[in-house]
Amino acid sequence: MASDRLVRRLPRRLAGASAIEFALIFPIVFAIVYGGICYGYIYFLQQRINFLAQEAVRAAIAVAPGNNSGAYLAAAQAQGNLAIARNFTAAGATVPPALTVSYTLQEDGSAGDTLVAVITYSLTTPTLFPTIPIPLVGAVPPLPPVLTATAAGRLS
Repeated sequence: MASDRLVRRLPRRLAGASAIEFALIFPIVFAIVYGGICYGYIYFLQQRINFLAQEAVRAAIAVAPGNNSGAYLAAAQAQGNLAIARNFTAAGATVPPALTVSYTLQEDGSAGDTLVAVITYSLTTPTLFPTIPIPLVGAVPPLPPVLTATAAGRLS
């Protein structure tokens, strides 16, 4: 008789155990999936920024060099920025305000000059992914504040 009562209570005890196991395991599984999504998107952004830097230098090098390096650098910047804007508008978007581009012209003497484009994308200005602050650990997942890409092209 006592064994009959024990057998009837067993499914309820198992259901409670499943709920406790779920409550213990779910945060870990959620953190792994959320971290994978965050870092996957950041990897995608880094590859996109690398491509934009290469395209900006490729377009800027097409400008014919003149005698005045300041005027050439201004024309190269305009062409590079136009290439970046074209890349975004082809996808139906606008250039995000968190994206900044800087160009420098390094004079190498007889070997020719080098045009360098540096693109930075701030991940803190528009918060892409919310982080969870955990005491003694910090923000989870830890995200870089800025993504940077550099491309260079030799002028002959």
